Parts: sequence; structure tokens; C-alpha cells
Amino acid sequence: MRSWLIIILSLLGTQTRAQELTLDDFLAIVKAHHPIAYRADLAAEAGVLKVKKAKGAFDPKLEGRLDQKYFDDQTYYSRLNAGMKVPTWFGITAGAGFQQNEGVQLNPERLTPDPGLWYAGLQITLGNGLFIDQRRAELKQAKIFQNSSELKQRLMLNQLLFDAKVAYWDWFKIYNKQAVYIEALTNAEFRLNAIRSSAEFGDKPYVDTLKGVIQVQNRITKLTEFTYELQNKINQMEVFLWKDGFIPLELDTLAQPGNFRNFNPDLPDLIDPSERDSILQNHPELLYAENDIDIAEINFRLKREQLKPDLTLKYNALNSGAFDNYNVENYTWGATVSYAPFTRKERAEANLARVKLEDQKAKLADKRAVVGYKLDKSYNDWISSRQQVDIYRLAEDNYRRLYEAEFELFNNGESSLFLVNVRDQDWIEARIKLIDLLYDTQVAKAAFYYQIVRI
Repeated sequence: MRSWLIIILSLLGTQTRAQELTLDDFLAIVKAHHPIAYRADLAAEAGVLKVKKAKGAFDPKLEGRLDQKYFDDQTYYSRLNAGMKVPTWFGITAGAGFQQNEGVQLNPERLTPDPGLWYAGLQITLGNGLFIDQRRAELKQAKIFQNSSELKQRLMLNQLLFDAKVAYWDWFKIYNKQAVYIEALTNAEFRLNAIRSSAEFGDKPYVDTLKGVIQVQNRITKLTEFTYELQNKINQMEVFLWKDGFIPLELDTLAQPGNFRNFNPDLPDLIDPSERDSILQNHPELLYAENDIDIAEINFRLKREQLKPDLTLKYNALNSGAFDNYNVENYTWGATVSYAPFTRKERAEANLARVKLEDQKAKLADKRAVVGYKLDKSYNDWISSRQQVDIYRLAEDNYRRLYEAEFELFNNGESSLFLVNVRDQDWIEARIKLIDLLYDTQVAKAAFYYQIVRI
């Protein structure tokens, strides 16, 4: 028994020297250094890079080719073609370049004037690819992906902070429950010592000392349970504590979450229907789902576009030598067309894209209903638990007064140790219940902020 008194005194001394770690201070560390917070930043960066990559499909492209053949001291052919192509958003590719071909065995149609031949023109897609093609689809989807990456960043941080808040309030709950049983054990030890003194003077029966010992033993058992549980909650807290370089930290042994008696939870603000609608319209999860629909719609448009024939027109103006000698009658043009009559593959792919689009729309409808329900539930839970705190705080104070009155009667010889222990146990349970309600209130508040994604 004496060893436990030493432990209790040590715990009380630690609490006296303890420094309060507030939720805001804890979350500041989490947001600044946690690996998931870093990953959330990477997700946003990936979105920017995805757009940059898609824009690269519209970058100008330099091309060049030289083919030569020499045999029997003759130049059979020498073919030089160098130029640049510039894709545009509207499915038109602009190009310009220079050709110089010569040789005794050169195909006559490849011949160019001695100074070479300059050309500039356009390649226009009129069938498949007129309204949308792979490059435009990928850029549109990349921009949506960038927005989704920012939403994903918010959702990742939101989940991280919610988990961190729950861990903090778990710590708060068990820390204060342990404190209640430290106080309860101290009171039980005090009563036991008083009963022993009274029994020695014949004022109390010795059987009361046995009851007192049993009460102390019960308190020690419960305190041991909460002591080990508190260590588990501390370990859980340390999962969220990091410093730069992904170096894990340990919770300061002097850190404490504050006494439950001094804690007054916030009251939730009222939410009118228009504010609720606004929250849902701008909810990251729903916006993310809407982006999935937009991406599916772009893919569906692209697949439908591929049902059209491939029809491409090409025109190049030609000029040899000085540009002031340009003649509009010097040009090349051409057209290519191809079409698969059955288009079974293309029709199947278009229908698959349509099915995926409809599936995404159905998922959004379901998600909107679920998010709305969870928002309402977390809000109602917050209000309900907060109201119970006010009620039960008065009840806990009444249980304390009953215990103190019963203990005074016992000291005056007008009550029994049994009744004192009953009042004491009722007061302990009232404090434990109040701590649970405070915990429920803060977890409900965290859940509400989680649902509206307030980081």
C-alpha cells in the first residue's frame, strides 16, 4: 500500500509541474511536420505538373532529316528536309520548313530548285478530331485533375486533422479519468487512516477498516487500468508528432490536456437551410465527384468523336530563293480519308464511356445524400452532447455535495462507512460521466468540422 502512495504522490507532483498542451498547439505541429501533410502538398504539386505535361503536347516541334547516297563517285541522292510544326487548340497544325534535294538517281518528284525550297502551311482535321482530339482531351482533363488534386490535398489534411483531434480528446478523456481516480484513491486512503485511528480509540468497529482497505484496493485496481490506458493514448498521440525530416517525436512527460473542470465547450452556431446548401455545393468530396463526372464526359465526347471518318486536309505554300518572289500559284495540297464501316470497336468504346459517365452521376447522387446526412448527424450530435454537458455539470456538483455531506455525518457518528462509500462511488461515476460527455462534445464538434472540411 505504501508503494502506491509513493506513486500517487509522484503523479500528483507531475500534474502540479505539468504544462498544458492545447489542441491548437498540437494541431499546429501536426500540420507543419506530419508526413501526410507533406503528401498532401505533393498531391497539389502533382496536379500542376499534370497540366504542364498536357500543355507540352501543344509545344512547337522541330524536325529534320538528311538522307544521302554516294556510289561510283556520283551523288545518287541527297535529301534534306528541316522544319517546325506548331499544334494549335483548334485541331489545326501550322508548319514551315526547308527542303533541298538533288542527285542523279533522285526521284523527279522530289527535285527542288538549286537554292532549295521553302514551304509554310496548315494541316486541318475536318472529321475525327475536329471538335476534340486526344491532346485537347488530355489538357482539359489535366486542368480538372489539377483542381481535383487541390481538393484531394484539402481532404487529406481534413482526415489527418480529424484523426489528430480524436487522438487528442482520447488523451484528454483518459488523463482526466486517471486524475479522478488519483483523487478518489487519496480520499479512500484518508478515510482508511481516519477509521483506523477511530477504531484504535474504540469509536469505530474494526470491521470498518476492512471495508476501507477493500475500497482502497478497488481504487488502486481502477487507477492501474487507467494508467496503462493513458500510456496507450500517449503512444497514439505520438503517431502525430513529427519534426522536419520525418523524425518522430515523443510527447513531453510534463504535457497535460487541462482539467475537465476548467473546460467549457463551444456552442455550435445555428445553420439555416441556405447555409447548409452552400456548404454542400462547395463540399470538396462533392466537387471531387463532379470533377470525375467532367472527366468522364470529356472521355465520352472523345470516344464519340472517333466514330467519325478520319479526314485531313493539308496545304503548303512554296517559295524558292528570295521571299519577294513569292507566287500564290506555287503550292502543294492533299487530302487523306479513312473510315472503318462497322466501327464496332469505336461504338463499344463510346458505350463503355457512356456507362462510366452514368455510373459517376449515380455515385454523385448517392454521395450528396450521404454527405448531407453525415453533416446533419454530426451537427445534431454536437448540439445534443453540448446540452447534456450543461445538465450533467450541475448533477456532478450535486453528487459532490452529497458525498461531502455524508462524509461529515460519518465523522459525527451519524452515518456509516457504507453510505460514505456509496456517495463517493456516485460522485466518481458522475465525474467519469461528465468527462465522457465532454469527450463526446469535442469529438462531435471535430466530426462536424470534418464534414464541412474546415481545416
